[in-house]
Amino acid sequence: MDRVDVLLLGAAAYLAVLSLVRLMAARRDDVIRQIREELGRRAAAAAEADDDEPAAA
Repeated sequence: MDRVDVLLLGAAAYLAVLSLVRLMAARRDDVIRQIREELGRRAAAAAEADDDEPAAA
């Protein structure tokens, strides 16, 4: 391999790693958003369930 081949291989590897990191970061953000939404729904349901219970005297 000559110098140009090594440079092209290095550039391709860099772009591949950069793309993978961006995809992983986007997926992480989606998962975090989904978890927060689920926790919000559960908290709202728990609050509603607490409101529905009759007060103990």
